[in-house]
Amino acid sequence: MTTQMAEYKSRHIHQWLDMADSGALALPDFQRSYVWNPARTAQYLMAVMENRPTGTFLVLQSAREPQFGSRRFNGMPAHAGQAKELVLDGQQRLTSLWKALGGETEPRHRFYLQVRDLATLDLKVANVTFCSPKTGLGKKLEDPGFAFSKNCVPIDILFDRKASLDKEQGTELGEIWHWCHTAMGNGGAMDVQLLDKAIRKYLREELLFDRHLWYCNLYKFTKTNVAVDIFVETNSSSVPIKRFDIVVALARGKYGEDLREKIHDSFRSSDLMDHYFKPDPEEWIPDMGEWMLRVACLKSERAPKESNYQDAFESMVGNGGFAGLNDLLESLEDTLRIVAREGSPTMRTLPSWPPLHVIAAIQEMTTVYRDPLKINLLDKLISAYYWRSLVTNRHEAQANDRLLIDYTDLCRCIAEIGEHGRVVGSLPEVFNEDAHPVPGADELVESLPWIGGGRRGRAVVALVSRRGPLDWATGQKFDVERIRELEDARRLDRHHVFPRDVLKREGIDRTRIQHGLNGVLLNRFTNQRLAKADPQDYFRDILKEVPEEELQDRVESHLVPYGVMWANGTVEKRYRQYIEARAERVALEIKRATTFV
Repeated sequence: MTTQMAEYKSRHIHQWLDMADSGALALPDFQRSYVWNPARTAQYLMAVMENRPTGTFLVLQSAREPQFGSRRFNGMPAHAGQAKELVLDGQQRLTSLWKALGGETEPRHRFYLQVRDLATLDLKVANVTFCSPKTGLGKKLEDPGFAFSKNCVPIDILFDRKASLDKEQGTELGEIWHWCHTAMGNGGAMDVQLLDKAIRKYLREELLFDRHLWYCNLYKFTKTNVAVDIFVETNSSSVPIKRFDIVVALARGKYGEDLREKIHDSFRSSDLMDHYFKPDPEEWIPDMGEWMLRVACLKSERAPKESNYQDAFESMVGNGGFAGLNDLLESLEDTLRIVAREGSPTMRTLPSWPPLHVIAAIQEMTTVYRDPLKINLLDKLISAYYWRSLVTNRHEAQANDRLLIDYTDLCRCIAEIGEHGRVVGSLPEVFNEDAHPVPGADELVESLPWIGGGRRGRAVVALVSRRGPLDWATGQKFDVERIRELEDARRLDRHHVFPRDVLKREGIDRTRIQHGLNGVLLNRFTNQRLAKADPQDYFRDILKEVPEEELQDRVESHLVPYGVMWANGTVEKRYRQYIEARAERVALEIKRATTFV
């Protein structure tokens, strides 16, 4: 950033509020919702009054032709005309100040400064507190006399916007004076004036309204794309703004249509999407939008990173408005069906998103073939690519650039299969064993994240899940529908084959307890039944209900070596043997999944 483009300045809080109140200061229309809770607001107010660092705002001067559309701050009245400045970063802080200082006509919470002693004019602030004016303590504090007895001053009177002229005295009496007069009850006029003056001078001016808030001022000739880049790089919002939000705002201005609404209308009732995206539209729509922009980047032969989103979006919509939207959404559905088949039917069982962007980008190419042999070969290629992306180091560095390379290589391979019935050239780089080796048993024993944590750990669960494993106690099959049913009911648990309590008693450290090979998916009720017992003990318990051959099938459907579980020796010895034996089975399954012939 050069001095010609921006400079750092400061304003008093009262200046910020006056500008927002008048409409001179507004938000760009890509900003998300106000989300700070009252506790966060109280902490911020206390930090301001203690003159602690509270962050720098990012402000953009509006050009004659505005860089972005604008909207008011949450709760503020609408204003005619164009805002002079847009707050790119700082919405939560400014809106919190506005709400706390009485901007809302019917506030959900009222904020109070709790001082040492109002009666003696000791106004040192000890705390900022809040409560609802409609319940409990909040109702009592609405009475100035009660608030005075508790040494609480409502912050909103400090804004003092409703001053009135006292005709007898010829002086201006504001909200602070009226509150003091009521609070002191039988107090004399002199006492009221002293308290009014003290609050006005110390709490209003010295502690709050004269405080400076710093901001980085971007000049009005700053181009839209430059402002976006600076904002994304410096954004400190509590509600993370994504490039998708900015693309939506720019598209609304250019095409007159709302991309968010288009996505919502297309998939608001999709059961498939419900299993991979959060239920709140404020979250799932931007997440899906990010997905589409990354896929659009690949299809336009760009690396899927934020700096390319706007160009990718333009290539997606072309001259037909949002014509390309449905194609991207269909590719998303097709891809999620593939990963469900590969053992990840829900968001919590999905090891990694990046390879899915590549798979989605190539979907259109794969649908043109009708020859069953070619379709089968394409399915094997995509499956092997997916598993190699999950278990190798392919995307641990330079991921976005490598995804573009993967996409380009897979497009070539798909074309070769279509023309020759086989891959003629080299396979994609992810298949290079020297650069991206598939982990063997020794590597799995040495290090594998817990199945609820890292990519490889979750991949092992998916690898097992695609086999349709069985619950150890009930024998029910964990197919796609069953896993989703258990997830929806919050009854899908990650079970420690050797329970934590058993291993802790043997002095085994947490890292070894949380080894990925010690985890399997089970029904919550089964997990609770087996959670604290030695595996040999809980197996004996299950054998009272089912034949041993059936129990063995259930256990081994998870790639767990049943025979080793019955070995003699200490828990420490048996656990080590179990990890080594299961590593062999998992490594063999990984090899099968990652091999393309």
